[in-house]
Amino acid sequence: MSYIAISSGHFGPGTGARDIIDEVTEARKVVDRVSYLLRNAGITVHKIVDNQSKTQSQNLNYLIAQHNAKKRDLDVSIHFNASGKRTDLPIGTEVLYRSDSMRAFAAKVSQSIAAASGLKNRGAKKRAELAFLRGTNKPAILIEVCFVNSTEDVRIYRAKFNDICEAIAKECVEFVAPNLSKGKIDLEQIEKAVQNTLPSIQQNASKTIFTSPALKERLKAILNDQKMIEAIVQKGINERAIHMNWAAKLQTGTLTSADLLGLSALIVEHQIKSMKK
Repeated sequence: MSYIAISSGHFGPGTGARDIIDEVTEARKVVDRVSYLLRNAGITVHKIVDNQSKTQSQNLNYLIAQHNAKKRDLDVSIHFNASGKRTDLPIGTEVLYRSDSMRAFAAKVSQSIAAASGLKNRGAKKRAELAFLRGTNKPAILIEVCFVNSTEDVRIYRAKFNDICEAIAKECVEFVAPNLSKGKIDLEQIEKAVQNTLPSIQQNASKTIFTSPALKERLKAILNDQKMIEAIVQKGINERAIHMNWAAKLQTGTLTSADLLGLSALIVEHQIKSMKK
């Protein structure tokens, strides 16, 4: 079993960088999505959010203490950057590290985010003085996703949010569990879940669960559409096919793709039974 602790920087909207977008608000969105993807890959995730601090020093102490209290193989902190006045020019993404042993990994994460999104790659930067990197006692990186004062960075971030999160999750999985299969972790989890739950449909071990490429691509699109996932869960709750607790799981990032598959089946079952009445 592999473990990752991931947190969003600062302690409330407006306490971090703020311009076109708010650093704290967006960092929490990234943490939620990356946590979801990591869990689907079989990683145990400790998601840390500070809703109690009143000052920067309290916040840093809280985050460091929370990370160090967890069993984990990697510490990840999500931030957004700022460089002063608003600009239409692209600035880019970068990943900060303290230990020289983390330089290559930080560079790889930055490169992956840039390749997946089109953000300018600013690369790995050593920042040994940063409290988070200095205070945590496991391998750690601090990701600066993009610059909140760059209209081009923000445009790319909004358009490529899922791609950015997938790139972060993929590199983190490879760092803590390099032997896990590569690829789209959401779809792989569903295939594994279905295979374990319904072994009778696996007639030929050489064939994948998804026999239709079109079906696989359509499902991939759904799994990358947060609004669609929310709509599916809400529909099930509205029709009383599933319990409202599933909405809470979705909001906290603990709903897995296997859960979604099961919930979808329950919703369809409920509709079929309703039609027979």
